[in-house]
Amino acid sequence: MNIKISLADFSHKKELADLWIEAFGDDEQFVNSFIDSYMIAEYNVPVATVDGKVVSALYMIDFELYSNLECIGTCSYLFAAATKKEYRNKGFMSKLIEYTAELYKNRDIKAIFLFPQNQNDNLFRYYSKFGFKDIYKTKKIYSIPDAPSAVNDLELQTEDITNVEVFDELYDAYVHFNAKQSLSPMKDRLFYFKCAKSYLDSTEENTCFAIFQNNVEKFCYVFYKKSKNVYYIDDIIFIESDKMTKNLKNERDKTLALLAGYIKNQGCGYEINALPTDFSGENDSLAMILPLDKKIKDIIDNLKVPVYLNMFMNL
Repeated sequence: MNIKISLADFSHKKELADLWIEAFGDDEQFVNSFIDSYMIAEYNVPVATVDGKVVSALYMIDFELYSNLECIGTCSYLFAAATKKEYRNKGFMSKLIEYTAELYKNRDIKAIFLFPQNQNDNLFRYYSKFGFKDIYKTKKIYSIPDAPSAVNDLELQTEDITNVEVFDELYDAYVHFNAKQSLSPMKDRLFYFKCAKSYLDSTEENTCFAIFQNNVEKFCYVFYKKSKNVYYIDDIIFIESDKMTKNLKNERDKTLALLAGYIKNQGCGYEINALPTDFSGENDSLAMILPLDKKIKDIIDNLKVPVYLNMFMNL
């Protein structure tokens, strides 16, 4: 059995697509579109082959790493790691991760990060063996104190994100909100549009994008699902205001309280993901990072609170 770890070229495309579909169940059109868009031949798709056939693969997507809104180097996102069923638990993925870490360190990539699929605890333990550390957690909010009386004047106004005017407002709020928090640089417009639109393309029932507002002022944009009389809030993008700029945390908490109060007044339950103030407690880990540079390792080791991640990272 001839085992080889190398970088894929376009002659491997069919095998890569077949492996992806077997592992994740995505449709062929999506997989081929992703490979065509992101694969760079002999550069960013490490593979393990046995007798010339691809049995394990992962994808690396580079982006800029920021600290206090200053770029401190390039980071890479490890995506869609998979091994063919008959070759699992034989160490192929371990070899690929070790190979990739060394390769990207030599390329002066500062760190590798990933989102373990479905927040699987076994995957978090697996990746921790290679030095990956939790970097982003959320906490679920199930109850909030009595809502302000003003909540009676509020509503969730469902909108179509493909409407140009609505999208422009959303995108501007998204950029300004993140920048004011010193969390991330301006996102790529097309990439964000694809991500947001994919939410609406979901086949899940009652998946909505809405603006939370009263008859005078818009508060935030909300991506949510409603199922069995429960709202599940996936993402909230707050709209820029002088008050929020001056005191972001208080305004954010107030808006969350208003939103939760509004939902409660509808007679529904709710679940909201929020960033915790530290790494302790029963929080859901979402992402991990492997520092490849001493400066980044020092930052990670000294983190007291989780950081926000949204394809671009800011530490």
